[in-house]
Amino acid sequence: MTITPCRAPLLAAMVPLFAVALAHADPPSKEECVAAHSRGQDERTAGHLALARQQFLRCAQGACPRVVQEDCARFADDLARTLPSLTFAARDAAGADLPDTRVFIDDRLVAERLDDGAAHDVDPGRHVVRFVHDGRDRELTVVVALGEQARAVVARFDAPAPPATAPATGALRPPPPPAAPPPAPRQVRPGGARLVIGAGTVLMLGGAALAWYQLGQLPAGCSLDRHTCAAPPGDPVFDRASAAVRWLDVGVGVGVVGAVAAVAGVAWYVGGTRTERPRVAIAPWLGGDTVGVAATTALP
Repeated sequence: MTITPCRAPLLAAMVPLFAVALAHADPPSKEECVAAHSRGQDERTAGHLALARQQFLRCAQGACPRVVQEDCARFADDLARTLPSLTFAARDAAGADLPDTRVFIDDRLVAERLDDGAAHDVDPGRHVVRFVHDGRDRELTVVVALGEQARAVVARFDAPAPPATAPATGALRPPPPPAAPPPAPRQVRPGGARLVIGAGTVLMLGGAALAWYQLGQLPAGCSLDRHTCAAPPGDPVFDRASAAVRWLDVGVGVGVVGAVAAVAGVAWYVGGTRTERPRVAIAPWLGGDTVGVAATTALP
C-alpha cells in the first residue's frame, strides 16, 4: 500500500489520543500489529464495531509498521465518528447521584463505578443495560442508532419499602361469629306404614270392582238373597249364577282384607311417629392462637 504525504499530519494528530489509552500496555510486536489489523477488519465486517475499534487502536501505535499504523489510525478515526456510545448515571428517589453503582451491558461488566461520567462504546442495535447498587438491580433496554454519541442512560433507585410490622400482641381481635343454632328435632313416620296403606287400598278397590262386576253377571230370575233361580231343573242358568256368586264372594273377601290392611296401615302411620333429636358431640378445638369448643351433631 502507498502512503501519501498528506496523511502524515492526520496520523501525527491521532497517535497522542491513542497513546493515552494504551500508555500502560506493552507495545505490540510486528506480528501482533498485523493480527490486530486483520481482526479489526473482521470484527467491523461482522458488525462488532466496538471490538473492531479496539483492534484498530492497538495496531495504530507507533511500534507497528508504518503502513499498518496509518491504516489502523484511519479505520479507528472512521469508527470514532460513527460508533455509538452511552453514558450512565444512577440516582435515588431524591435525584441524588449514586456513584457506587456497577453497570453491565448485555451481562458484560463495563463500569465498576460511575465517578468519571465517561462514554462507553457499544455496537448499534438493542442492548440490555443492568445497574447494580446496594444489592438491588435495575434493567433498561435501549436501542442505539449508528452515530448516536454519548446517549445518557439513567437508572432510578427508589427507597426500599419498609418491612411490614407485626400486629401488636394486645391488639383487639374481632369477635368470633355467632354459633349456628342447633337443628330442630324432626318427626319421623314409619316407612312400612305407607306400603301397607297403599297395598290395602289397592286390594280394597280391586275387590270392590270384582264384586260389582260379578253382581252384574248374576242371571235374571235369580235371587242373591234366597240363592234361588226361577228356571227348570238342568237349565245352564244355575251354573252361571253359581260362578257369579263364587267370584262375588272372592271380590268381597279381597275388598274386606284390603280395607282391614288400609285401616291398620293408617293406625301404624299415626301411632308409630317418633321424634328424632340430633346427637351432639363436644370436643376442645385449637386453631392458631384461638382456643374454643367444637360441637358436631348427627342424626341417629
